[in-house]
Amino acid sequence: MRRKGVRRLGLVAAAEGVGFRDILRTPEIRAAMLGTFVIMLGFGILSPVLPNYARSFGVGYDAVGLLISSFSFARLVSDPFVGRFIDRHGERAMTTFGAVVVGVSSVAAGLAPTFPLLVVFRGVGGFGSAVFFAALLSFLLRTIPSDRVGRVMSVYFASFNLGFIAGGPLGGVFARWFGLASPLHIYAASCFLSALLFWRTIRDPERGEGEVRVGGLRRLPWSRPFVTVLVVNGAYLWMIGAVFSTLVPLFGTEDVGLRLSGVGLGLAVATATELVSLFPAGKATDRYGRRAVLIPALAGLAAITATFGLAGSPAPFMVAMAVLGVASGYSGVPPAPMLSDVAPEDLKGSAVAAFRFVGDLGFVAGPLVAGWAASAYGFRASFAINALPALLALGLVLSIRETMPLLPKTGEAPGF
Repeated sequence: MRRKGVRRLGLVAAAEGVGFRDILRTPEIRAAMLGTFVIMLGFGILSPVLPNYARSFGVGYDAVGLLISSFSFARLVSDPFVGRFIDRHGERAMTTFGAVVVGVSSVAAGLAPTFPLLVVFRGVGGFGSAVFFAALLSFLLRTIPSDRVGRVMSVYFASFNLGFIAGGPLGGVFARWFGLASPLHIYAASCFLSALLFWRTIRDPERGEGEVRVGGLRRLPWSRPFVTVLVVNGAYLWMIGAVFSTLVPLFGTEDVGLRLSGVGLGLAVATATELVSLFPAGKATDRYGRRAVLIPALAGLAAITATFGLAGSPAPFMVAMAVLGVASGYSGVPPAPMLSDVAPEDLKGSAVAAFRFVGDLGFVAGPLVAGWAASAYGFRASFAINALPALLALGLVLSIRETMPLLPKTGEAPGF
């Protein structure tokens, strides 16, 4: 049975010749990228304002931390269960449902009369986020041929990052003009707009006659390649949470002597080099294989993380940030294509749920370990300790064979 999404993308060009513009010519892919950009634009507008909105309820800094973590914690708890619903009800319905839940919860959060209700509504939004992103990733992995999934995922990550980056500077402007609650309503509007876009554009991959997707984590193939891709994703998001979000800002201000604007410049440098690296990383992932890209990428990521604490002055700090961005770009693209290779077709939703759960677990645990290690042993030791997950992932990747299937020269994935 040939899936519509695969057929349309396959008509664009031969696999070797598929470029950035070719990918965006497919309506479903274009809608997925645009919808992701719009949602992340709204999230970027909200993120810098949310702590101050929490403080407007008269709460302390610990309560602000509780509010921020409620979204991530609810998403983490929800991740293992959303795959079954995606497998049963389809990607189109679940992507739309997740976006609507986040939108409704954001409106409620903007109208919350008390701080406890605000925390509850943000937690509900975390559940919606888990459903939305898992369903969208499942859709992409089910409809993209294996020989070009790396390039499509690189464009997806670029739309994700660009939306978040573009939204950041606008958050303070809207909060100043329309009040601290206004970014929540803008975020809600972006979610509703994306939900409408997904419902009108995305179509579920066709199923074979009599095919019933039951889903469930127990039915997943818990082989070494599958476990490896989960660990790789967890290690990558551990690095994002521990290094980018925690250690770099603290190390930059306290040891390097930069102001917050200087740290922001360093993060901008890393973001720029990461964005430049994404599509080449996707192209290499499709051409040479997932393992071939991950081995040097994870080795580089571990090396720059372990030695980052040696960049004790502004110039080396900026150079290290540029290298970290490249390593992040090349490490972040291959895991999703590898997941597509090793996950059974009828369990893609459940596989994505497990994939996202381990990633979110790394993203939550990484900052905790980074903060503890920095307090106990200093920044240099903390950077070295937080390079260990990347080394573990590298060891597992070295222990498996290439997962990318051999494809005919027509550019079609085998079996379609």
